[in-house]
Amino acid sequence: MSILIEFLQQSIQFLYNITRTLGIPNYGLAIILFTVLVKVVLFPLTYKQLKSMKRMQELQPKIQELQKKYKNNPQKAQQAMMELYQKEGVNPLGGCLPLLVQMPILFALFSALRTFFDPVHHPSYVELAHAKFLWIGNLGQPDPYILPVLVALGTYFQQKVSMVSSNQDQTQRMMLIIMPLVIGWMSRSFSAGLSLYWVTFSIMGILEQWLTRRQPQLVKEEISAK
Repeated sequence: MSILIEFLQQSIQFLYNITRTLGIPNYGLAIILFTVLVKVVLFPLTYKQLKSMKRMQELQPKIQELQKKYKNNPQKAQQAMMELYQKEGVNPLGGCLPLLVQMPILFALFSALRTFFDPVHHPSYVELAHAKFLWIGNLGQPDPYILPVLVALGTYFQQKVSMVSSNQDQTQRMMLIIMPLVIGWMSRSFSAGLSLYWVTFSIMGILEQWLTRRQPQLVKEEISAK
């Protein structure tokens, strides 16, 4: 993990140097650029996730039929759905892969930013004078008010546009509300830089979904080829 933390710190510093070359030296902009690069690197996995979600959406009528048919036998319904997934070549957990890959990045970034902007223990190459961003005095310190709200909203809308079906059950509707609130509350103790990363990542996720739905043939052609 220490190697990953060092890599992330060096990456943010490299991107900061780019902003300095452009005449707008700022670590907030560097973190946004870093988030964009992470999204680009993860796009192949995200694309697979979108295909999986599209296929799951197409299977919803069949799934609902099975749930109705075996409504008094949940175990049989689950078995029938797994057989359907196997027959159609769909992995119901395929949409989780980008999240699983991103988790080590989040944990490492949490540790990296905690020391990166520390007034005493920051690396010698860090220019703390440029650790301010918009209303944020220091990206290494938590922003207890505005960013948590943005984190919660970004998480909510990213979940909303990622829903496989518009007919969610009670559990899905509850999670749509509870998860953003929990993450937003937790982000009150995150460094502002990590919250900024989260908000930017969510916005880009929403844009990915929007662009894909504007050009649905890209995903459909890929699925049809199988």
